[in-house]
Amino acid sequence: MGVLDAFLMTWSHARRTFGDVAPEPGAQFDSGTVLGRLHSDLESAAPGPGWTGAAADAYGAANADHRRVLAELAGLDTRMRAHIDASAQIVAAGRRELDAVHKWVTDIAATVPGDARGDQMLYPVVKKGIGQVAAILTRSNSDLNAVGAAIRAVGAEYVALADQKFGGQGG
Repeated sequence: MGVLDAFLMTWSHARRTFGDVAPEPGAQFDSGTVLGRLHSDLESAAPGPGWTGAAADAYGAANADHRRVLAELAGLDTRMRAHIDASAQIVAAGRRELDAVHKWVTDIAATVPGDARGDQMLYPVVKKGIGQVAAILTRSNSDLNAVGAAIRAVGAEYVALADQKFGGQGG
């Protein structure tokens, strides 16, 4: 196995970690617009100045609670979408960067002889290419871990809303 073969095997394994399917954007997880519309609908259903008494006050409080929860859910959905979009962008960027390193190494490899002397000439190129592959993987992993932490934080905020009047468990 020559140095180019070693690079190609390393690159191939690294590239596989990013998958082949296009990363899904976060739009499918964002119902913020619908929730915002529901919030507006509830706002228009709030008790008016002609509503009085304990029942009107209770209805107004429930309406306000529902509006607050819908607004918070809309915000969480929008944040979740942004985090998922960021994750997809990290994956896409990692793929592009790995492909660029591959092209750089293979373009240079095409210009050297295919013998032991060519391997010696390619060694510094392959070394640099493998270093770039490692840097791409390290950076992408770090970035994806940060996005994962942000998604977990949003998830905890969703859970915190579950015990609200509009959340299903609290009333």
